[in-house]
Amino acid sequence: MRPVLRILRHAAYAEWRYLCHTPLFVALAVTQAVTLIVLVSLFGITGAMAPTALVNHDGGPYAAQFIRNLRAAHHSFALRSDLDHLRAEAALAHGQLVAIITIPSGFSYAMTHHGGAQIIRVDVDNIDTDMTEDIQRALPSAITAFGRDIHAADIRVQVREHDLLPRDTGYIPYLVVSALVLAALVIAGILAGTMVAREFEAGTAVLLRLSPAPVLLPLLGRLLATMGVSALALGVAAGVVVIGYHLTPLYPLQLAAVLVACLVIFSLLGAALGAVVRRTLPVTSLIFGLALPLYLVSGAYEPQRFDGPLVWAVAHLSPMYYAVGIAEHAVHGFMVTPESLPLNYLALCAWAALALLVAWRATRGMVPS
Repeated sequence: MRPVLRILRHAAYAEWRYLCHTPLFVALAVTQAVTLIVLVSLFGITGAMAPTALVNHDGGPYAAQFIRNLRAAHHSFALRSDLDHLRAEAALAHGQLVAIITIPSGFSYAMTHHGGAQIIRVDVDNIDTDMTEDIQRALPSAITAFGRDIHAADIRVQVREHDLLPRDTGYIPYLVVSALVLAALVIAGILAGTMVAREFEAGTAVLLRLSPAPVLLPLLGRLLATMGVSALALGVAAGVVVIGYHLTPLYPLQLAAVLVACLVIFSLLGAALGAVVRRTLPVTSLIFGLALPLYLVSGAYEPQRFDGPLVWAVAHLSPMYYAVGIAEHAVHGFMVTPESLPLNYLALCAWAALALLVAWRATRGMVPS
């Protein structure tokens, strides 16, 4: 047992010394982890608030109430009231707006004297259905809320909502938690993969092969060092989520456990990829290329079970699916996956064992290229 621990310690120390002599590389790893969190949250910001001009030709009290209901529509409009009709049409034509909502003159008078028979004109740039559907869903909601607030007699249907969960979760708070799993994949995978590929590029792979110790053993020691740097980068990213986005995990130890599991799994898989590809630049490109599709089918943007049985079945083949489920529960307290927490942990343990087997098989045949 002592020789094994000695090999691990010396290998980890050697890799740690290498990383200490490349501080820019370590700084880039930390920066990349934080950048991924910010990048993913930008998707939520741009996708949830469609830039919409509001042209008010009325100016009466009912128009003011309707505008308040529009502004209260959850994550649908980014209303701009600083444009007149001509400037709004020009902005719409040049792609600076998604829609124009026009309140006609006489709106308040009609609501008072003619039973509310008025038409609200909406001009929509329907180049992106995702953005336009947000507007199409939010407008009826705002109109219904408007009728309720002014006690209009012809608004006969009201919605009584019963929530499954005790509180709502914003889209961006949901996204940035799943982005921590993405950061673990990218950072741990790249650091481990480039570490192994570097052995081939430097010509030292033959020394590992000729060593009496199993090839994977000194590589595991080096992986301990790369995982340490990955943990540092991921810790900074988690700090940005907690402090910058004001998210306090309900179960911090659970969040730490799932992120550590991700570091182990993705480091081992990255090491296996490095042993197969044997070049640092292709390894980095492959991991970046695989990260986004794996992230998209992991339930990172929404619970994957809402996207159909085929996509949901494919999602189960990725460790990110189970990791996102645990991470969302750790921070927000709800279950993204119908599978229980113990089953998600069991799946990650199975993935860790599989990743170790794949890394062992990939590195046992290490020979100089």
